[in-house]
Amino acid sequence: MTDAEGKATCEEIKNYANRNDGLNKTEKKVVSLLIEDSKYTSDKLAAKIGVTKRTIERTFVSLQNKKVIERIGSKRDGSWIVIR
Repeated sequence: MTDAEGKATCEEIKNYANRNDGLNKTEKKVVSLLIEDSKYTSDKLAAKIGVTKRTIERTFVSLQNKKVIERIGSKRDGSWIVIR
């Protein structure tokens, strides 16, 4: 099910994060954490997951290319939206 804007519901997103459909372990962790708090920075995600900031930045690019996440707002004040 999707909401009125065509975005996936929270339950669908959680199920998506647990599926095996081309996402690696880091990508799945990032998606799960962004569901909890869309304002996470690459620094905070890196510390929470235990990888480098650069790994998180590459993961953001990969997830954007796969149409899983989308950046809303500016680099400084924006947030991430999980769209699939």
